[in-house]
Amino acid sequence: MKNSLFGLFLLVSFNSWSQKIDEANYGMVLNGNFTTVHIPHDNLIGRGLGSFGVFYQRPITPYHTNRYLNRLDYTIEPAVSWLSFRDNTQDKKYQSNFIDLSAYLNYVPDRMSDDLRLFVGLRPSYLTFTSSSILEYGGYRQLSNDSQNTNSIGAIDLCGILGLSVSMGNVASLDLKYIHSFTNKSTANTFHGRPSCIEVGLRLSAIRMRNKIVVDEMQLVNELNKRAQGTLLVMLEAPDEKLINELLVEKRIEDANYVRNLQDQTNKNIMKEFRLNFDFCKVLFFMNTNAHQVNSGKFAGVFVDEQLQSIEPNFDTTNYFIASFVEDVSEYTHKADYGLYFYNTQFIQLGKPYNMGSNGLGIFIGGDPWNYFRRIKTSGYFSDEFAKVIRKVNGRLQLGRIPQNQ
Repeated sequence: MKNSLFGLFLLVSFNSWSQKIDEANYGMVLNGNFTTVHIPHDNLIGRGLGSFGVFYQRPITPYHTNRYLNRLDYTIEPAVSWLSFRDNTQDKKYQSNFIDLSAYLNYVPDRMSDDLRLFVGLRPSYLTFTSSSILEYGGYRQLSNDSQNTNSIGAIDLCGILGLSVSMGNVASLDLKYIHSFTNKSTANTFHGRPSCIEVGLRLSAIRMRNKIVVDEMQLVNELNKRAQGTLLVMLEAPDEKLINELLVEKRIEDANYVRNLQDQTNKNIMKEFRLNFDFCKVLFFMNTNAHQVNSGKFAGVFVDEQLQSIEPNFDTTNYFIASFVEDVSEYTHKADYGLYFYNTQFIQLGKPYNMGSNGLGIFIGGDPWNYFRRIKTSGYFSDEFAKVIRKVNGRLQLGRIPQNQ
């Protein structure tokens, strides 16, 4: 029975995998090239330019577990290429531009992945531009007529291709190619035909990029929908007892009461606005003096109600995350700001869509920089300022539960 289940698992796995690697692939490719004219002629020096194109790739032989010869596929790649080299004895530079139509036959040696491809191919090309330039007074001047450049616009060239492609992840692959020209008739003193070259390219798959976006989005949608069934633990700032004690020692009792009441009122404003504007999930509140207990997963006696009185609520201790209006260095903007920050159960900041630039209130209450020095930090903001941020975050999290890409 176990063997049967294992065999069924393998069959399902192989079928799922084959559907993935047997689909068509397309995207764009960026190449850098370097002409190899210096090999047959010492006076010529290659120059580095590049090409840009798109590609379409499709399997010829589908994957099969019993297949001795592994998968073959083909690639069609139209592109625009720029090639150049220099004659160091005459201080002359040559350049040609081509429209290419490459066709590759790819061999995938590993039956378990397509991370490596070996390929051969042909590249017919159409000459769209050719020029000769000579060095004068520190710069190159293009020649209107050069007897050593015998190329003509519209000429057709043919090249052979040999190379390999190595996957760099789900989206990109790195190509290394040698392009041998069959129509290169250049000599040490004349330029005729397309020169051979080495190409290094980056191939970006549009379909795999789309699939990655869909997969990443679905992971986020699932995460948000799970958290919507859980609880948000909002950490409130306790009054600064050190400052209050200093004021009491100085007999400034009214100031000490002001500091305590201001922080208490700020906390009550935050709780009220969460109750009115946040319906993404259940919300509980605790004081920052109990942060260590929450970080350790111990919740006895840590929660408070809207009157800052201790309560013992029931909630799923396996599904919660944390938020707080605090001054912190945002992992999103990389700047210090006062605002609503979201954290995981270990108080590590979460990424988008939880933390974004719009979560900030600014460190200056009412936009006045002097208020940064006048206020008691983490208190003194108006209730409407908290409401504005909470509404934005709530809407963003609710919207994130709905898939946008299918």
